[in-house]
Amino acid sequence: MKNDYQTATIVKIEIETPIVKNFILDIKLLARPGQYVMVWIPGQNEKPFGVMSTDPFSLSIAKVGPFSTLMHNLAKGDKLSFRGPYGNGFTLKGKKIVLVGGGYGAVPLYFLASTIGNGKRKNITVILGAKTKSLLPFVAKFKALGCKTVFATDDGSYGIKGFTTDVFDTMLKTEKIDSVYTCGPEIMMRKIADICYHKKIFCQVSMEKYFKCGGLGLCGECNCKGKLVCVDGPVFNGKFLVE
Repeated sequence: MKNDYQTATIVKIEIETPIVKNFILDIKLLARPGQYVMVWIPGQNEKPFGVMSTDPFSLSIAKVGPFSTLMHNLAKGDKLSFRGPYGNGFTLKGKKIVLVGGGYGAVPLYFLASTIGNGKRKNITVILGAKTKSLLPFVAKFKALGCKTVFATDDGSYGIKGFTTDVFDTMLKTEKIDSVYTCGPEIMMRKIADICYHKKIFCQVSMEKYFKCGGLGLCGECNCKGKLVCVDGPVFNGKFLVE
């Protein structure tokens, strides 16, 4: 049962950025891109994290609060307990695909890109943005997949100076896109979804909301426009944000 806790051993830890670590575990997980798991630390509650990969099962966690700080204190050989996966994943459509990620919103998008066959990855364009170069995650990983990569930083320290939304809008002036998948700050996803809505491009957004019930749909903390992100999402059609 996915509500039962599983325990795995950390076999490797990668430093992705100054605030992001990737935890590679010694098991495989049956999950779809866009789904999440509930990670439990005894005596410290549990938190949801998107799946980075399934074989081996891996998590990419940004150090942004007390719980994630405890996660960053773990070392190779330590145990990690979790349950899941939960929620809805992405639905792949079309051939010409664009992935738009803001900061560590790149996690589920990397998982999605890695499940697409090698020969088709040349049709994937990844637009990834962050405040500055040092905070851009998965730069090497997306390039290694063979995706076309475009990077944007607020300060211009790497790639294009500006926002992912501007890069995407400019791209649409010269390219025909079949589908778009995005994860990151809600203001970014809303803009991407709005552009796709008006240009009639299929779009899915991966939402992040706080909830107390552990993904069971009981507390209502993650209510968004009448939907519960923990069970009805975290992946929604982009129309959800703009209609």
